[in-house]
Amino acid sequence: MTLAQLQVFIAVAEAKNFTKAAESLGFTQSAVSQMIQSLEKELGVPLFHRSRKGVATTNIGERMLQHAREMLRISSRMQQEAKAAQGIETGTLRIGSIHSVSNKILPGLIGSFRKLFPQVDIVLFEGEYEEVNSWISSSVVDVGFTTVPGKDMESYTLATDRMVVVVPDDHPLRSEPYLTFSHIRDKCFIMPKDECIKKLLHTNGLASTVAFEVRDVTTILAMVQEWVGVTIVPELYLPEMLPKVVPVPLSPTITRELVISTRSFDSVSPIAAEFIVHSQHYIKQRAVAI
Repeated sequence: MTLAQLQVFIAVAEAKNFTKAAESLGFTQSAVSQMIQSLEKELGVPLFHRSRKGVATTNIGERMLQHAREMLRISSRMQQEAKAAQGIETGTLRIGSIHSVSNKILPGLIGSFRKLFPQVDIVLFEGEYEEVNSWISSSVVDVGFTTVPGKDMESYTLATDRMVVVVPDDHPLRSEPYLTFSHIRDKCFIMPKDECIKKLLHTNGLASTVAFEVRDVTTILAMVQEWVGVTIVPELYLPEMLPKVVPVPLSPTITRELVISTRSFDSVSPIAAEFIVHSQHYIKQRAVAI
């Protein structure tokens, strides 16, 4: 088998369509079909279920897909290390991230990294905790930002993210030095789509007060501003410019750790290793202690 076959295999699996995969790679559909058929013949197993709606990986195809990604990752790492030995930093860096990190930290972080390594292509994947962990485990991404890393991963803590209660800026509780769960137990609650916060509410007996579950933080803050309800969010969720709302510290203080994770720090590519170190320095310099 060849690296080109593996690239085509991954592209078809991700696009779930031969035509779209061919377009993304600059190949003809016939060439893509022939390469997949050749790979299936060499392996002796079907990699895809084919139908009029598209294709989907078989069970064994899904396992082969993980191996293919790992083989391409190793190939990329070899190329990067060889070029690094020549003083050339290039390649592709794939980053996975939960939404809160993408909104507040990644724009500046990626921008500053690109100034150091302008030849590096950066691909960003955004998702929930489970998705980010899955992308790391299956080598879809090189590194991931999360607060709930998988047990099989290696992680480095970047910052501490503190939970705050958000109320309208003309709310009677706005001037309190801190708020407890008893302060908001009878309030209508707007819950972010966040497993950590969901568990927090269940643990403290607030699950029954949830009236809305919303993903977008802008929508949540707009609803709080209009007195629809109150919310608890990590400070990373909050934009630099707040609408007419006030974040109040939660007591007792509840925090979570923002980490950067990978399958193994020893096996990451040179570019990924540079990005991990750069992330640590970037956040320390900006005192992102939330």
